[in-house]
Amino acid sequence: MQNIIFIIVGFIQLGIAIYGTMQVRRHFNWYALLVLIVVYGLAYDNFVIGLGATIGEGDLLKALNTPRFWVHALFTPAMMISAFGALRMTGSKFAQSKIWHTIICVLATALIALGSYIDILNLDLFFNPDGVVARYSNGFEFMKGPPIPAVLTILVVIVFGVIMWRNIQWKWLFLGALLMFIAAPMASIPIMQNVGEIAFSAGLVTTQIRAARGK
Repeated sequence: MQNIIFIIVGFIQLGIAIYGTMQVRRHFNWYALLVLIVVYGLAYDNFVIGLGATIGEGDLLKALNTPRFWVHALFTPAMMISAFGALRMTGSKFAQSKIWHTIICVLATALIALGSYIDILNLDLFFNPDGVVARYSNGFEFMKGPPIPAVLTILVVIVFGVIMWRNIQWKWLFLGALLMFIAAPMASIPIMQNVGEIAFSAGLVTTQIRAARGK
């Protein structure tokens, strides 16, 4: 049943990504492209985990798991740039600052570098079955605790979500990121993490669509 849930979540994420792609084609911007890469990556992530037990331990499943870590390392921190871009497009005075734009880009780049060090340069995959779910995990541990790039990214997006809610009464970026932050530590309850990921994806994509329409 757990495998099926991951596959269903994969299709939901894919649906969000396709809908976002269709909308973004009308008003293309690079901030939205960053978001779509992550959401397509989350769809792939769920499909691989959901099909892991069917594929079974071995080189194929290991190879399929590798891009999961690459996408998270290279693109997840870019979500703070895309959220900042949405603030810019909706007229936020704070987001017009070149200094703040530089700070956010430097922070995101630093987190991408850290994520790449952990999940690309030091990627050490080992088979990690959990009940009926089979996947490969990274054996390299930079430090104990939650992944720093992901946590900081979500916190920054929450702050930007609050600013957007205050400025243009758009609450969905904040709520999506907040649900992701609440659900992320619940590793023992996979369905909660799935709900958090869906909420985060939906919040990011709909925010980019809203931002493309202007203030």
